[in-house]
Amino acid sequence: MKISRQKRAAFSLLEVIAAVIILAVVAAATLSTIAPMRAKSEQKLNDKMMASLNGMSQSYFLEYGQYPPSGTSSLADAGYLSTADEAAKIQLEQMSNAFSYESKTGVFAKR
Repeated sequence: MKISRQKRAAFSLLEVIAAVIILAVVAAATLSTIAPMRAKSEQKLNDKMMASLNGMSQSYFLEYGQYPPSGTSSLADAGYLSTADEAAKIQLEQMSNAFSYESKTGVFAKR
């Protein structure tokens, strides 16, 4: 007696393993490309934030005749930086931690 087998359209185990390996290689290549890009974009964001803070410090000087005495908190008190919601307060704290401030010259610099 002969048993007949129907052919099914399916992938073999070897094909599935090859596809998984290819996906893993592509994922690894993508992650190794994205990580430096993210660091570079964070660096650019910090540079722009520092330039913005220095511009606000100069505006404060023009308005009050002196540089802000305590950096970001003085800028926030004068209305140059928002503290309206919790996210703005967290961002203000992050800026305070990321940049040092020289009150004699009104210059923010990276720590």
